[in-house]
Amino acid sequence: MAKIIIAGDAVVVKSTLKLEDIALVQKSRPKALTVYDEEDGKKIPESAFSIGVTSGKGSVTGFGICFNSASHDQGLAQVTVPVPAGEGDLKERVAEAYGVAVTKLAKLEAKLPEIISGIKADNAAMLGSIEMM
Repeated sequence: MAKIIIAGDAVVVKSTLKLEDIALVQKSRPKALTVYDEEDGKKIPESAFSIGVTSGKGSVTGFGICFNSASHDQGLAQVTVPVPAGEGDLKERVAEAYGVAVTKLAKLEAKLPEIISGIKADNAAMLGSIEMM
């Protein structure tokens, strides 16, 4: 599961997925980056939650996470957002502001490794079928 790290006035949401792998899925199978809540076996469009990669400012909302950087050690996707304003326990404020998004991210982190492996296998097969003369 993704980690939430509080450092000073910043919150870092760090995924278990590599930034380059999320970008690969975003390019090849973007629909796989969305998760929906379900009711009676039907997807609820209003509950759509997506992740992606951006070169601009990253964000964390109830509708998705835009990762904009990679960790220096393993290349894991991460985004830095401000500590939510307010009074009271800091961990509780962070959990309230970003917890739903990180919980939904965990659902995607569980299913995406298989999809990433499939995309890489397809790409390798395609490259293997190309002949140069």
